[in-house]
Amino acid sequence: MSRLVAIALAAVSILLVAISPLVLDLFGGNAGSWARRGNIGQTYGAAAALLSVLALVGVGVSLVLQARESKANREQASRLIHTDLLKMAMDDPAYLECWGPYYSTDDPVETRQALYVNMIVSYWESRYELGQLTETHLREAAAHMFRAAPGRRFWADARSIRVGTVESRKARRFHRILDEEYLKAVTPGPSAVGEQSSIEQFSGKSELTDTSQWLPG
Repeated sequence: MSRLVAIALAAVSILLVAISPLVLDLFGGNAGSWARRGNIGQTYGAAAALLSVLALVGVGVSLVLQARESKANREQASRLIHTDLLKMAMDDPAYLECWGPYYSTDDPVETRQALYVNMIVSYWESRYELGQLTETHLREAAAHMFRAAPGRRFWADARSIRVGTVESRKARRFHRILDEEYLKAVTPGPSAVGEQSSIEQFSGKSELTDTSQWLPG
């Protein structure tokens, strides 16, 4: 996208330069009188300054877009490595032990389930930050996951760590949504004091039923 912006700005600059004599003719009267164009040419400095500003703006926009794209690529690469490490831990108890007592359970099946739920949540977070997963879909997916014991066990163990380490505004919003849906799943009744207290820890409808929207692949 940054290339398209740069090309568009370059095209506009060339067009302005190309038509500038015609514009000067409108003010100069006689198209063949270069003397008049020379007098009127003093106003051309403003056009040159404008072109310079546009060029600087184009460079700035290009740098910002490239920085965002580079950051997104680094985050994606980091998450892929994290996913590979979790897969290795799920396949080999020796590697799993290297993570330490991360979860509250010693049951190997429940531990593998927690690792898998962690991968699901990380996948949702990636799609949410990229704008590919709406808040409505995220709430539906989280509510669906927290209906089962593995999802509730995972969030009970991981919520404090995940919430305490998020940095961006969108990541905080993502974890707030998950925590709200978790509290709905574990708290009886439409409202509870515990739910409000937990929501205050963060800065911050359900129509989808097709779970394939929430899963990798």
